[in-house]
Amino acid sequence: MSNDKHNTQATESEQDKPELASPLLDLRERAPSALAPPPQSLGIWELAWPTIVASALQTMVRWADFMMVGDLGVDAVAGVGAAGQIYWMIQTLVMALSTGLIAILARAVGAGNLREADQALRQAILLGAVFGFISWFAILPIINPTIGILGVTDEVIAYGGDYLFWLLVGNVPFTLGFIFAAGLRAAGDVRSPLYIGIVVNLLNLFLNWVLIYGNLGAPALGVSGAGMASAIAMFIQLAIYWVLWSRGHLSLKPILKKFAFDRVMSRRILHIGYPASIEGMLFQVGILIFMALMSSYGTNEFTAYQIGVQILALSFLAGNGFSMAASTLVGQHLGANNPQEAMKSGWRSLLLAMFFMAALGAALIAMAPMLAGWFIDDQEVISLTVDFIWILGLAQPLMAIEFVIGGALRGAGDTRFPLVAIFTGLFIFRVLPAAIIVLYFDGSIQWVWSVLLLDYLVKGLLLAERFRRGYWQTIKV
Repeated sequence: MSNDKHNTQATESEQDKPELASPLLDLRERAPSALAPPPQSLGIWELAWPTIVASALQTMVRWADFMMVGDLGVDAVAGVGAAGQIYWMIQTLVMALSTGLIAILARAVGAGNLREADQALRQAILLGAVFGFISWFAILPIINPTIGILGVTDEVIAYGGDYLFWLLVGNVPFTLGFIFAAGLRAAGDVRSPLYIGIVVNLLNLFLNWVLIYGNLGAPALGVSGAGMASAIAMFIQLAIYWVLWSRGHLSLKPILKKFAFDRVMSRRILHIGYPASIEGMLFQVGILIFMALMSSYGTNEFTAYQIGVQILALSFLAGNGFSMAASTLVGQHLGANNPQEAMKSGWRSLLLAMFFMAALGAALIAMAPMLAGWFIDDQEVISLTVDFIWILGLAQPLMAIEFVIGGALRGAGDTRFPLVAIFTGLFIFRVLPAAIIVLYFDGSIQWVWSVLLLDYLVKGLLLAERFRRGYWQTIKV
């Protein structure tokens, strides 16, 4: 009788579940461990949308930097773009820490080992402070020569040097804030970084208005004011994270009593993360070579590329959000010894990312002339920007594979293969064809931009096949 009653209840429970056309459409990820914090029970979309919104706010700040300094002319816009590219190249060191931290912390949370999660976060913070100071002092004396390697004009170098100086001032707090946000998202807490990001980015926009234009009695600092506003915002962001974390107001609690260097944990973080750092460095080097090839066409073409990337960053937001969701869920499911759910999480995240990125790419293509006009009042640059948006907009579904499947592999600790895929696509199928077009065929800038489609196609195929084979399910972190 008891068994019949149990079977009846089970049948009723099954009938209560919504019918799904395909298991790939089931976006309701559930907690693989009862010991994990509540955020771990969130679904893919619930994990992705706060990261998308947080990234959108950061994009707004970058847009504001470009738009506000756009009043100073094409050289100022190109300088901000060039300096930003150099700065992100510097930040590739942080990728080793954030990638290693995400893989270890997500598995620790999935296994219910919150003490290990706290230890991983503390070691990443210690290493982040060291990396931040090293990169600061290494680049500070050679700011202008570093920007000069892009082959831009002296005016662009001057503007870029002013902007990069202040970004470097805020480098350490930016690094540590990035690590806090990565750790929280790996634990499933995607909302705390969002709320903190709202406050900090709104502050950054306000400081832009004050320091670039000289409002409220402040001096009009132009490009330097944009960089200074970012630096101040980064210091405040770190202060907020530190106060909330140290007082136990975040989902990651300070379980251990003090900071102490742990050689074993640090080695684990770096062992997992260093391929991601090399990947990021190679990516930035490849982008710098690609930009140097573009600069041979002139400042207008270089500026159009910078503006086009900023506009299309809106479609990248979905990729970032679903990449973080895939990293978190894959890592946590592996920590809970559930590799099949980890596989499903990756594919589901990819389907959503491809849909959103394709839709956003199409919308941005439709609005390209209007959006380009927001950044600069130069018809030639606007026309070139529209051409670039059309080309890269078509690549959005392919870019979704790089974002999401690359994130899923890194969340599993498989950080070496994405390095191979990035190198193959970027250098062999982007930089090399672009160099041939520029140096041997004297092709148009549109042909140079078109090789981006080939790059993303190759990377997408390589990463998808790697994920399908499932080798990443056996990696130990």
